[in-house]
Parts: sequence; structure tokens; C-alpha cells
Amino acid sequence: MSKSTNLTRKWLLAGTILTTLYVGVPAFAQDAPPANDTTTAPAAPEAAQADEGTTEVVVTGSRIRKSEFNSAAPVQIITSERSSLSGMISAADVLQSSSIAAGAGQINNTFTGYVVDGGDGVNTLSLRGLGAQRSLILINGRRMPPAGVSGTVGAVDLNFIPQSLVSRYEILTDGASSIYGSDAVAGVVNIITTKNYDGLHLEASGLKSEKSGADSYSASAMWGKSFDKGNILVSGEYYEQKPLYLSDRPGLACPQDYYYNADGSRADLVDVNTGKYKCYNANGLAQNVVIDALTGRYYRSMPGAVTTVGIPGIPDFESVTKNSQIDFDPQEALDSTAFSPVKRSFLYAQGNYRPDWMGGAELYTELMWGRRESSQSQYGELFPYYSDYASVNPFPTIAQPIALHKFVSTQKVDFTRLLGGARGNIGNWNWDAYVSHSKSDGTYAGTAIYADRVNWGTGFDQVNFDYMDQNTGDACGTGAPAGCIPLNLFTNDALTKAKLTPEEEAWYFTQDVGKTVYEQNIAEATITGDLYQLPAGALGAAFGVSFREDKIDDLPGELSRSGNSYNQSSAGETKGTDHLSEAFFELEAPVVRGKKFFEDLTLNLSGRYSNYKSVGGSGTYKVGFNWAVDNIFRVRGTAGTSFRAPALYELYLNDQTGYLNQLGLDPCIRYDDTDAVTGRPKVSPTIKANCLADGIPGDYDGANPSAVITTHGGTDLEPETSYATTLGFVLTPPSTGFKLAIDFWKIKIANQISSSGAAVVGACYASVDFRSKPGYCDQFVRDMDPLSPTYHSILTIDGSYRNIPTEASAGIDFTVNYEHEFNYGTLSSDAKFTYYKYDKIQLYPDSIIDNYTGLIGQQHWAGDVQTRFTHKDWTLAWTFNYIGNASNMGFRNETGNTGGNVSYAPNATYAASVPPFVTHDLELRYRAKTFEVIAGVNNLFDKYAPIIGSGVYAGSASRFGNYPFGSQYSTGIIGRQFYLNVSKDF
Repeated sequence: MSKSTNLTRKWLLAGTILTTLYVGVPAFAQDAPPANDTTTAPAAPEAAQADEGTTEVVVTGSRIRKSEFNSAAPVQIITSERSSLSGMISAADVLQSSSIAAGAGQINNTFTGYVVDGGDGVNTLSLRGLGAQRSLILINGRRMPPAGVSGTVGAVDLNFIPQSLVSRYEILTDGASSIYGSDAVAGVVNIITTKNYDGLHLEASGLKSEKSGADSYSASAMWGKSFDKGNILVSGEYYEQKPLYLSDRPGLACPQDYYYNADGSRADLVDVNTGKYKCYNANGLAQNVVIDALTGRYYRSMPGAVTTVGIPGIPDFESVTKNSQIDFDPQEALDSTAFSPVKRSFLYAQGNYRPDWMGGAELYTELMWGRRESSQSQYGELFPYYSDYASVNPFPTIAQPIALHKFVSTQKVDFTRLLGGARGNIGNWNWDAYVSHSKSDGTYAGTAIYADRVNWGTGFDQVNFDYMDQNTGDACGTGAPAGCIPLNLFTNDALTKAKLTPEEEAWYFTQDVGKTVYEQNIAEATITGDLYQLPAGALGAAFGVSFREDKIDDLPGELSRSGNSYNQSSAGETKGTDHLSEAFFELEAPVVRGKKFFEDLTLNLSGRYSNYKSVGGSGTYKVGFNWAVDNIFRVRGTAGTSFRAPALYELYLNDQTGYLNQLGLDPCIRYDDTDAVTGRPKVSPTIKANCLADGIPGDYDGANPSAVITTHGGTDLEPETSYATTLGFVLTPPSTGFKLAIDFWKIKIANQISSSGAAVVGACYASVDFRSKPGYCDQFVRDMDPLSPTYHSILTIDGSYRNIPTEASAGIDFTVNYEHEFNYGTLSSDAKFTYYKYDKIQLYPDSIIDNYTGLIGQQHWAGDVQTRFTHKDWTLAWTFNYIGNASNMGFRNETGNTGGNVSYAPNATYAASVPPFVTHDLELRYRAKTFEVIAGVNNLFDKYAPIIGSGVYAGSASRFGNYPFGSQYSTGIIGRQFYLNVSKDF
């Protein structure tokens, strides 16, 4: 070995150790993000070779078989060993925490009570933060179908990926529609399952929280057998995650404002009942208040008291002032789930067989069945108006009590995927053809209230009322249906304990049951081989055709369909079909090989034509180069287009409704305010002028019921198109154990399909063309009736799917791998980090362009480092997880100061920024010949998620209790967990 090689190896070893230490230091110090840490895998195919035991594999991102393991397209790998040594036991945790996903919030089990695509309980993957509908997921190179409930099923549910069966995850980090078709806009995840296993493998895992709540367990069995003409493998898995309730964590059970005075003292309200800072339920709920609908005066239930202010002489009630004595922290609501429970069962079988009559070709199959059972419990407000003639109304005026009630939602989804195919070769050409049928069959139910019965039980029409001509009567008065009983929300039990009589429960409440079926049929055939020899090698090629049919049929519950569900969403039946025919090709040409500065230069070209019944045809392409300067340094790059047809729900969703708080959507709320510190106006001059032009007073406080947002599909939608580029540099010095890859990426989506929702309100008032031509302002209705109790509030919003101008995202992926064998063991370390430069979205032509990167929940840096040391049968693994600092300061006028928006704390400040969030996992593995045990601790130092204040601006970060509302911080809410994994081979 030469002196220079020795020095190089020592330098690389020292550099790797320093890099790992540099990444690790902030773990304790909580300093700035690791600017020099790197991540983007040098070559996914290396793992493929190790797992498949062959010299030719199909690389994710290419359909051409080859023996080179540095592809033009960047690919990250997460092996099953790496995930198990990180204490992870579900595919959702593995994929959602990857560096190219953790830069933005992911849909997981914390979304209790939110309307999400795929329905409650779904777990999805959004690569680059561009949306789950733009992230393609494959199993063994073949498309995984959508699953879930509701009319918005369109993304893969990660609940149906059995972690125990996964050999590795290969994540292609650039657009690849020309290779894999629609949806591969942000990237592709290819899940490679275990193959060619002989014997019986039993495994059990568990994560136990030190503080209780969110515990998870799994158990699996796998049996495989190889024989002369093929092999078979059968696997089963059961997984369960326990709920975590709001009451399980102080930061969820008692969220506080966290306002601070100039001297650093707290400016929060003090609860007169406890003498402590006032709590606000994480769901923003209130109870034990009765509002005089005409004067707006507040009262609360207090046995033995008598009202003295407002309407005097009402027994068992007392007069109160708003925000001082109203119960905003009801203990009953703490029984709500913060992390939803889920149970999953899964069966999988795969087999290969080479019959004599096929001349060396083989038949293969993959059979999957899974069931997901999930549920959510939460409390919601009941706040109907009561006629002043209603016998149960003790007030001599129209009154509105606010009480709570428990709502429970359940989902059961059965998932089936049947696939069969054949593959072989003709000369030096390999062919593969398969057909598959997939079906997601889901049932969902939720607590519902009969709206028409509420009208009878209160003597007041909750929708069609006129305060000047009441036309109201007694509760359950003349014409009431048989069995009607008054709904009495004025009792102390109803107002303070969320407790109704059994008779009221039976008459007003029911379970509304819906059913969703999503089916997908695919037929695909490919052929790969060498066209002819070029001076530098063979010209590789792949050709193929694909046919796909997707069908959805969502039938919501009866009350939801009829709109007879009080204060809850409604929806019509969503039903539709789309058909797709495609043809594609790929060419890979070696241009130069074995020359100085050109150890290898290869060019790649791929193209696809897709023809949808719904939106017609479109072509996509991708070109790439892979230039190995020598055996140490490599440069690679890609540029190409992607194409995404509207999903079925984006085309056919039938009037789904939901509710949004006024404060979070209306820029006209208190638009005259100025910042108490800087003196700057709260809103721009344009917004102020437009709000004034609409007749809204400058001190309008937005204290009105939520707006109703209605979303439906658009059959006139056009497909999305996108353009993505990558440029990468790979350093792989031989015989050093060191690998480094840096890849720059940029994706720009045009004509993006989006449900703009409440954004139309902000876009309307920010427009210089305010109401001068059709546009945003036509998509919502504001109440301009001076006699209405909801005067000036936004009543309805049309949030239907539309094409919006653009979204652009860019950043850098880094990967560092190092392995070195010492006399006393083997040290290995790998780091995967992503730097998100920007994520810019323009919702409408000529509207402002928002950059969301750097905001809380969408930080610039995300990644992890795992360092392992193996000595004989023992392995010690330390995983360092990093989420970068973030701030909402300056975003949509966020100042971190309450200004004039909070009467009791007009000059207070609050945290609108968060420091880096760092956790550590430590695992110890013992591996014997036939069994293995892994034990460890996740979030070793019990690091809490950062606390942010209760913001008052449109640009304020959303909170989950006291914490940022983002999946990146889930481990900081759960806290320290103990991990155990045991497996045995027979």
C-alpha cells in the first residue's frame, strides 16, 4: 500500500469521525443546524446486489438491467437493519422520518378530528412536502394502490406496508413519470420485500412509553421454502398502537397562552377557580356558558346563584364576563385522543415457479391482504339557539347555551392486492408481464346528531331564522314527530359535565355509517436488453406498455348525504372511473469508457406517452448523465418532465363540507391594529383598503361561529405538469469505506391541482383588482346583514379543486457513509440530511408568492445520523435525529407580539420561533446463530417538543397543545420510550 493511499485513508477516517461528531454536538448543545453534514445515497443498487445475490439488478429509477451501481438518478436507501436499530416498528415511522419527508409535516395518527385525504386513521407520505398524491409508492417495482375511507381516497395508506417483510426502502429523489407514470412528481419509494428465505422466522417488537400512552407492539411470522423449480414465502403480521389522550401529557391537558411581559413575567390570564394560569383545551373548546343572542351577554351555570347583571333573577346562573370565567378547560374534553389507536392485521404470500413447458421462464405471484381498524374520540361543542318560548329555556330571550358532547369515529378498511405474472428471456432480452387487481373496502362511522330533531327540541330553526320575525315556538311543540323530547342543555350536568339524559342521547344521537370502495386493475409488460454494441459498450434499452383502471365509490352515511347532521360535515356520493393507456421506453448509452478523466460516461434517455380517458394524452421525458471522472469522483445529473392526471377524488368529489375558525381565515379581523412594538400596521395598505371597501369596521374581532367550507371535484381540471432537475457529486475512494454524495434538486409544478379552501379569502383582500373582475372574491360569502348575529362573518367558502399557477421547491440532499474494520470490531456510520432551500406557492395568477420553507413545521434542515459499532455478536447503535430551527416571524405579518389583539395582554410577546429539535436513540443488539435480541431507548434524554405561544396573526404557527402542530415533533410529545425486538429462526 502506497504512502499516499495510507494518508488518504487516514484523512477520510478522521474526516468521517469529525463529521459525525460535528453533527452530534448540537444534540447536546442545541446549536445551529449542521451546515456541512451531507446526505443522498451513492447507490441504491448496492443494497440490491447484496439482497438479490445477482450481478444484474433493476435499479429504482431505471428499467434497464446493469451491473453498475452508481445510477444517474439519486437514490436513498433505508435498510431494515437500520430501521430496527433506530427502534422503529412501522413503515410509516420509517418513511415519514426520512430526510426527504421530514422537512414537512406528514399525515399520521395525530390528525384526530381533521378532514384529511383518505379519511381518519390514514398514514401517508409526502416527499419534499409536495403532497402524498405526488409521491409514488411501489412494492418490488410495481405500483401500490390507494386505500382509505371517504370520497378523497387517492394516496397509499402506509398502514398496509408490513414492516416485518421489508428488506429495504429505496427512495428515488427526483421526478420519474417517464419511468413509472403519473404521481412520480416528487419522487418514488420502492419497497423491496424479503426473498428466497428458507425456514421459519418469528419476530416480536414493542415500544413502551415511560409516561404511558402511544405504546405500540407488533408480532410476525414468516415461512419460506426453496425448491428446484422455484420458491414460496408466506408471512403474517399484527400491529397495534395504543391511544394517547390529551390528559396523558400536561402540554396537551393544559395548553396555555404563554404570553410574556417586557420584564419576562407571564401575561397569561389567571383562572379564578384554581389561581393558576388559565388552560385552554387543545381543540379550542368552551363549555358552561349561555349567551343572550340579542345582547351578547354571558352567563354560566352555578347552582344556588342568581343573575344580577343583564337579565337579573335567573336562578342557578350567574353573570360573567367573556374570557374570564367561562370554562375553556373542561376536564371531560381531556378524554379526547391526541394519538389515534390503530390495529392492523396483514397476510402476504409470494411465489415463483419455473415449469418445464416454459423453457426456463417462470411464473410469479404476490398476494396481499390487510385490515386496518382505527378510531378517534373527541369532544365537540353543542351550541344551538333556543326559542324564548321553549319550556327548557330559563331565559326570557333567545339564548344559546354552549355545552360539550363526546364524538367517536371508527374506520375498518380491508385491503386486497392480487398479482400474477411471468418473466423470462429471449436471447439477451429479458421480458416481464403481469396483471394485478387491488381493492380497498372501507367502512367508516361517526357520532351524528339529527339536525331536524335539534330544531324541534329547541323550538328554533337553526338555519332558516329571522331575528325580527322569530316564528319560533315551544320545544317539541305542535307538529313535532312522535317521540320528540326537549333537548335541555341548560342543566348543570349538560353545561359542566357533558352529560345528557339517556332519553336525550337516544333521541338526538346516532352513528352515521359510510362505505368506500376503491379498485385498481393493472396490466403491464416490459422487455429489456441490449440493442447493439457501441465502441464503449452495449446500448441498453427497455420498452413497455401499461394499462390501468381506477374506480371509486364512496357512499357517505345517510345523515351526511341528506345534510341532516347538526353542525357536522356533509357530503354526497363520490363515484367515478378513469382509464389509462401508456407506452414507454428507456435507452442507456455508454459514450466513453476507460479514458483519462472519463473512466465512464453514460447517457440515459427515457420517455412515456400517457393517455387518460379523463384528461387526454401527454408525453414526459427524462435525460440523465453519469460521468465517472475516475474511480474516486463521479458527477451525475437528470432533467425531465412529469405529468400527474387528476386523482378520482379531484374529479368527482361530491360536495364535502367542513368548518373553519374565523380567526384563521379572515384578514379583515382587527385590520386597523398596529404592532405595539414596531408601530407597523397589522395588514398591508391593500388589505386595509379592501376590507374598508367591503364595509367592515377596523375593530371587527371575528368572534363568530366557524365558516362552512364546501369542496367538490372539477371535471374540467387539466393535468399537472412539472419539470425537475438534479445535479450530483459522488465521492467513493476505493478501499477507504468512505462514500459521499451531494445532490442539488429543483422541482417546479405548473397548473397544480389544489383545493384552495380558505386561501381564496386572503387572495381576495390582497388583490389590487379587488372585486373589479371575477376571481377569488366570488368564492366566499360574507354576512352583511346588520340584524344578523353573525354580522360581518364569513359564512361559506367554495374550496373546490382547481388548477393553480405554480409550486416550486428546491434543496440539497446529503449522504455520508463510512465503514472501517478494526481488530476489535467494525465501526460504521451513515448520515442522511436534506437542506430545503425554498417551497414557493402561488395560488392564483398575479397573487403573492409565499415561501413556506423555514416556517415552523417546514424547516430548512432535517436528517439523522446512525453510528454502529459491532464486536462479534454485539452491536451498539446510536441514532441522532435532527429537525432544524424554524420561525414564523414576518410571515403574513407575524411579529410575535399580541399588539391590540389580546385585551388582557395588549403588549405581550410570545414564541413564534423554535430552536433545533434533537433526539437520540440508543439500541444494543445481540445476534446469535438462530436468534436476535435488540433492546434500547428512543428519545434517550426525554427531549420535549418546543413550546410556542398562542399566536394571533394569520401567519402564526398552528399549535397542538403547547407544541408545534407537525409530525416532526411527535417523539417530543410521546417522550422517552423503551424498545425491545426479539426474533428467532427455525
